Amino acid sequence: MKNAECTSLTQEEEMELFAAFPRYLSDEEEALTRKFFPQYVFFRAEGKNVRRCVCTSCMEGFFVDKAIRPDFFRIKHKGICECPNCGQRAELLAMGKYGNFDSLRSHERAVQISIHKDWLLVQAGYVFRWFDHEDLGGYIEFSPSKRYAFAPGRRVMWTTGVYYCFGHDFWPDGGWDKADRIRTPFQNRAYEADSAFWPIGVENIAESSLRYCQYGAWFDAEYGGSLGRLDFDLEPFRIAYLIRYLAEYTRRPQMEFLVKLGFHQVVSDLVIWGKPHKDILDWSAGNPADFFRLSKGDFRLFRETRCDFEELKGFRTLRRQGLVKDLAEFVRLLEGWGKNFCLVRRGAVQAHVSLERAARYLKSFDGNAAVTAQLWVDYLEAAAKLKYDLTQDDVRMPRDLAERHDLAAASLRTAEDEKAMRKYRVRYRRLVEQFSFTADGLSVVVPGGVQDIVREGRVLQHCVGGYAERHVSGAVTILFLRMESAPGVPYVTIELSTENNCRELRIRQIHGYRNDRDGGPPPERVHGGFLKLWLDWVHEGSPRGADERPVVKEVTAA
Repeated sequence: MKNAECTSLTQEEEMELFAAFPRYLSDEEEALTRKFFPQYVFFRAEGKNVRRCVCTSCMEGFFVDKAIRPDFFRIKHKGICECPNCGQRAELLAMGKYGNFDSLRSHERAVQISIHKDWLLVQAGYVFRWFDHEDLGGYIEFSPSKRYAFAPGRRVMWTTGVYYCFGHDFWPDGGWDKADRIRTPFQNRAYEADSAFWPIGVENIAESSLRYCQYGAWFDAEYGGSLGRLDFDLEPFRIAYLIRYLAEYTRRPQMEFLVKLGFHQVVSDLVIWGKPHKDILDWSAGNPADFFRLSKGDFRLFRETRCDFEELKGFRTLRRQGLVKDLAEFVRLLEGWGKNFCLVRRGAVQAHVSLERAARYLKSFDGNAAVTAQLWVDYLEAAAKLKYDLTQDDVRMPRDLAERHDLAAASLRTAEDEKAMRKYRVRYRRLVEQFSFTADGLSVVVPGGVQDIVREGRVLQHCVGGYAERHVSGAVTILFLRMESAPGVPYVTIELSTENNCRELRIRQIHGYRNDRDGGPPPERVHGGFLKLWLDWVHEGSPRGADERPVVKEVTAA
């Protein structure tokens, strides 16, 4: 996250603010955090008919009599039960199976939210839980590694070093440093997205100076949940993007009216994707019309028609090009097209006709408007590749659109296949020279093209047909193992790994009928001698005699 610089504070202000962060979880907060974790009922047999139990949900110890709860005694170690005391669904664990309970250590991401004067304090880190024989209810500890303070127009972040512990757990390493900008605490680096976390004290947002930020309403719209309802029985309650949202809100209070007016996508683009769309949005504006750079009349129609953000961008583009003068004309022109107006515009551009004429042409057809528009666009793209004369009306706007689309698509497919095959012929000759081989009644055959590989997969009932295009393009190398007496009959299929420019050769996979699932020995075992002979020959440079037959030192194939 690179969007919110930290606010400058005096040393006294910084010390006071930093000292205001809670150092521990309150009793109520600790009780809440216990719900973040899987629940257990620990038991120990007290004779044949009594179990002494401790539940991690209700934190109570109790005895269960077999005569009263025979169903509970039928559940074995690691089975799923309902706590006889509180009814919580939990995993039943025998105390005697654990020496030190290390395997039950776990952690969860969490943020703790509190208030200090005008500041909303957020500290992010990990909640740890572990057990020992002294306390089977479980020990809870919150270990923050990031701290944030937010107020209208102001934002501060502190971070502390971390080190690796317990094989997977993160613990603070001591001193805190003020960050130069706001960064998210649990970012998933693989996807550049914020990981979800458990909230502690989320209700404090509504009592803070940022009470109007609308995070709850935006979260509910974005995730379809309910920020104010912590229902652990249905599914774990987790939130994301809170810190990004608050950091943005402190500098862009327009987010309040955007959420209230239902423009959730604008806020999501900003918070989740870091896209403020400054080319069409004015983040310095104090009212919605100016924010969207619309007249008051256009903005009223914009809200009434519930145009989405993409439609707004389309309108702005068309107005800039002089194709429409106001939003009313835009709506009239594209009435009935809905979200498919982009297809209409793309077709108009490709056909070199006005937007109005394109819309009129498409409305002349019966059926689904979106399907018709997509059909036209696809046809025009194929026609351009085939170098059709798109200056002619009967070419760019044919009356028989569906038929002309199918003909153009077939022609394009044929042309592309021919182009691919022209390129493949060069590769085919090289593959034949390098890999074509016959010995001891077996042959290695190079596929002649896509159809050969498709037929191979169909006859042998495996998935090699899906590799056909990749083989022709050179992405993979597919070869056929055939009986010399029946070179046209599919027998075994080989995928060859040709790494380091074919200097390292190995068989990646080799399969016969139905991927050898009928119980017979695999091809590499049946024909191991031949395959070794062939690969050795290839590694020697594929030597051939005057008659173009392979020259091998010794034929030992089995």
